[in-house]
Amino acid sequence: YVKAIHDKFGTQIVNVPSKDLVAAYEAIPLADAKAHAETWIRGAEKIVEPPKEDIVKGARMDLALFKMVEQAGASAITINCLGMGLIERDMGYPCLGFCRLNDVGLAGVCEADLKSTMTHLLFLNLVGKPGFVTDPVIDLATNTVIHAHCVSATKMDGVNGPAAPYVIRNHLEDHRGCVLQVKMRIGEKITVSRLIGNDVLLYSTGEIVG
Repeated sequence: YVKAIHDKFGTQIVNVPSKDLVAAYEAIPLADAKAHAETWIRGAEKIVEPPKEDIVKGARMDLALFKMVEQAGASAITINCLGMGLIERDMGYPCLGFCRLNDVGLAGVCEADLKSTMTHLLFLNLVGKPGFVTDPVIDLATNTVIHAHCVSATKMDGVNGPAAPYVIRNHLEDHRGCVLQVKMRIGEKITVSRLIGNDVLLYSTGEIVG
């Protein structure tokens, strides 16, 4: 897959060992993480589940991700965030960092999902707007699709657009860590897409109803 993508788009995908992420995380001073956490807290409509300690860990990971992306000169980063056992290592999930990367015109993508990362980069470069990974659920009772995952940008209109309000929550599946519930505009037109291999781009359109 890495070779096929490089041959088609020129995109270079580099594997980084988990120890590098751990080292980047531990290199962020705790005082810096606490100060950065306050920025996330001030911007939130409210905090629902996470204790402040978890928000600080998420903010520390946020700063670590930015440092890694900057040092690598990368456009995107995707991490096996659940499979690495970050919480068990007493670290934060990358969700806050992914959100901020997406808000500034880069790409932070969930779960080491290379296909979604490439889809994200294609749309980001075509139209200047970020995306987010989704596990769609079809609701036959209301003829709608529920699109949800761990993270979304707040600036879905692009870097120069307005930031949507958000609530600080914990992760829906394991009830741990710190993530954002972003409140998107009702009535907004959306595109759902996935790059299949390196030749086919599936897509559909819709409207946000809730």
